[in-house]
Amino acid sequence: MSSLYAADNPRAGSILFECVSGSRAYGTASADSDEDIRGIFALPAVAYAALAPAPNQIADERNNVVYYSLRRTIELLAAANPSVLELLYMPSDCVRRSSPEMHELLRHRALFLSRRCADTHIGYAFSQIRKARGQNKWINQPKPEQPPRKEDYCHVIPRERLAARDEAPCRPLSLQASGLDLDECHAARLEHARDVFRLYRYGAAARGVFRGDALACESIPADDETTHFAGLLLYNEQAWKQALVDHQNYWTWRRERNASRWRQQEAGELDFDAKNLMHTIRLLLSGKAILERGEPLVRVEGEPLQLLRDIRAGRYRYDEILQMADAIVADCERLKTRSDLPPETDPAAADTLLLQLTADWEARCA
Repeated sequence: MSSLYAADNPRAGSILFECVSGSRAYGTASADSDEDIRGIFALPAVAYAALAPAPNQIADERNNVVYYSLRRTIELLAAANPSVLELLYMPSDCVRRSSPEMHELLRHRALFLSRRCADTHIGYAFSQIRKARGQNKWINQPKPEQPPRKEDYCHVIPRERLAARDEAPCRPLSLQASGLDLDECHAARLEHARDVFRLYRYGAAARGVFRGDALACESIPADDETTHFAGLLLYNEQAWKQALVDHQNYWTWRRERNASRWRQQEAGELDFDAKNLMHTIRLLLSGKAILERGEPLVRVEGEPLQLLRDIRAGRYRYDEILQMADAIVADCERLKTRSDLPPETDPAAADTLLLQLTADWEARCA
């Protein structure tokens, strides 16, 4: 198996197909667009009998270059995956490499056209719509360079507030407002209460509540229970961990993003991701094309292309784009009632095709 592909790149003999995909295939590319490469590679049938799992796909760090195994390709096609289905309808000027097995797959591509394809295109599109609004995009929620501090997820009920006479009892304060320094305290877990701890003030003699990333609980001498008790600590550790993950994801995105894509939002011209919504409408038009003419829309031309470019340029409001999306979905629902496409792909036929293509490739490479 290792002779057929390297850990990060399939060998030339195993590549069945390679193309330029994405905006360059759709006709929507701009000067700032990345070049996306997609491909399909083969593995011998025996690879799937080995203990080590065969790779489903091989990709670079940014997923600009992705090769799917033939088995994974057929699996995704049978599941009506829009991104993989379009590989079977790539414009000829985008195809870099093909093979006899790919020609055979193309000859059977109608096998993977079904009414389910329209549903997956609509589903993918509306998942993008939900992400597109500006307030849910990192561009409008920048995060500081410093990671979140555990102390920011701590609240304290000082001893005097536990049974306050002149004000409401047991009202937590932020750690900063409490005036307590956790470096001068020890903590002990409060029985039967998750994320709540008793605090004891030891001043310069304390080892601190936090030791690295962990909250350390101490055994407090009985004599110190009343003399050193400072109050209760409420520490939302799960919220801190989630904030830390969000921070790491944000700064990974900042390092790897295509900055030109976000200029309009950064300038305050739009409160949504225009490129995202352009591809949302493109997906919906492609799903409609499957029902209307029996194949997805990959290379966009004429008025539909101008519409997509206008959306990308910010010439439509967010609510106008949603109205377009709803209208296309309504068209799809009407077309589905008249479509003679099968409900979904026949899994037995897909299995047979996978076995045939694998056997043909093995015979050719023997």
